[in-house]
Amino acid sequence: MAKNVGKRFEENWKASIPSDVFYYRLKDQAQSFGGCSNLRFSSKNPCDCFLFSSPYMYALELKSVGTSSISFERTKEEKGVIHYHQIKGLREFIGYRNMVAGFLFNFRKRDNMETTYFQHINDFDRMIASMDKKSFNEKDLKKFNPIIVNSRKLKINYRYHVSELIEKLNREMEK
Repeated sequence: MAKNVGKRFEENWKASIPSDVFYYRLKDQAQSFGGCSNLRFSSKNPCDCFLFSSPYMYALELKSVGTSSISFERTKEEKGVIHYHQIKGLREFIGYRNMVAGFLFNFRKRDNMETTYFQHINDFDRMIASMDKKSFNEKDLKKFNPIIVNSRKLKINYRYHVSELIEKLNREMEK
């Protein structure tokens, strides 16, 4: 069975985490396996993973798309790639001291290259508040303080410069 490209992105991200950075991946929900939809209820993860590099904890939601735009939900009733409960969860996390919350957006291109960005949840909120549409593209994203996550391509997979991103985020937090 072919591996979902989103899962491969998550695995590449995990493989890029330096050994001195704590990483915790939240477990996927039971309904996400095999497309089961007959469960009576399910909890919804607020994000994909947590990183800790003193003095900051990072809550991250990872999204990888092979399209030019990413859809999002403004309400629980809408359908999108970025779910309402994920946006809400990241918003709640920033209420805690030394907590950074945001998205990792991975845009895969036709030429087998990709560009990855980190966007803080506050900048994401400003971005979606400024638009009438239900999706955004890289051009929209670039107007709202994304940080490019540098990477290098191996034969098939990527390695991300996580330490560099953490250093940039730490500098932002100390301003």
